[in-house]
Amino acid sequence: MKGVNVEIMGQTLAVASDAGGDDYVRELARAVDGKIKEIRGGTQGTQSVSTVHLAILAALNFADELERLRHEQQALVERIEAMNKRLGAAIDGKEA
Repeated sequence: MKGVNVEIMGQTLAVASDAGGDDYVRELARAVDGKIKEIRGGTQGTQSVSTVHLAILAALNFADELERLRHEQQALVERIEAMNKRLGAAIDGKEA
């Protein structure tokens, strides 16, 4: 496993990854850093938010996005399966 240095919230981290290479890891780190900056920008004028809270909020945002994408993917799979069934029935000369 290879390591790459990335910066998130001004902190340099060595991240080990065997998937996707250095550019992929840097892209992920930029996405995380960007999400934290977005959250931090949305909290201006309110109470001070700790870095731990920012990291947790970013993780929750990504988890929400992942869950929504999983639901969308499942819905697409179900639509494709239904279309496949109808197509198979049409090919066989039956109506679904």
